[in-house]
Amino acid sequence: MNLLIGLFWLMKRGKYALLHLFALILFFLCFSSPLQLNFFGETEESGAISFMCFNANNFSSTEDFRNVSEAQKLIDFVKKENPDIVCFQEFSKFEFEGFSHYPYYFVGYRPNYEKTLQVIYSKYPIIDKGYIDFPDTRNQTIYADVDIDGTIVRIYNIHLQSYQLIFDETMGVSKFFGQIKDGQIKQKEQVKIVLEHASKFDGKVIFAGDFNSNPYSQNYRKLKGDKKDTFVNAGTGIGTTYRFANYPFRIDFVLVDPSIDVVSHQNFKVNLSDHEPILTHLKLD
Repeated sequence: MNLLIGLFWLMKRGKYALLHLFALILFFLCFSSPLQLNFFGETEESGAISFMCFNANNFSSTEDFRNVSEAQKLIDFVKKENPDIVCFQEFSKFEFEGFSHYPYYFVGYRPNYEKTLQVIYSKYPIIDKGYIDFPDTRNQTIYADVDIDGTIVRIYNIHLQSYQLIFDETMGVSKFFGQIKDGQIKQKEQVKIVLEHASKFDGKVIFAGDFNSNPYSQNYRKLKGDKKDTFVNAGTGIGTTYRFANYPFRIDFVLVDPSIDVVSHQNFKVNLSDHEPILTHLKLD
């Protein structure tokens, strides 16, 4: 029925036809994730660290700019969950004070660089850090080497290319799907850059962030490699982290070194951003 409605709108040049069809195609051909039934997973374990990943959308649930009231709710939520390490994508420069209780942090901001703001907060010492620039885009990756009780773990905070779709009822189908292809090509290039960088580090690695891809995509599979997907190992349900045209998707991930035990994985529905946060507990061998 949805497909027929979309085709009807497309023939009529309806205002929302392309949006509807795109969401439908993504949902049915690239459905975000299989159902997980890890009902007996632990929520905590002695010696485990808590790790959160959250695209904050500039601290607004629906807008492209900061919302003061929602910003405070988001800060309060993170403080309540109290993760040991947090990777934020699309952070807001106005909210640094709200996380001043973290003794260690890396703010991925550089003057004269037009990049979206990413931040890593940690209760453990950060001994090294850096940027991975992606060409011709505002997206980037930052990383931090974190000393967790004597074990150095490199954490990559990844924000891959979004599709940057422009919906215009006058455009042809080929042009519309050309935008999707352009986004996929950029993501592929960005994944290659991240993997090449990570291959030079001799230690435990965590990839976390907004991949703008689902678990059936080639880009996800390349990043995952032999890593553990915390949702697959310990999550329940379908793990929705983002909704597009009311369809649920899992496009935000925490992928951990195979030597790291995934104790728990929790998804939320807090409506404090256009994305939902992930909280996982991890235990290092």
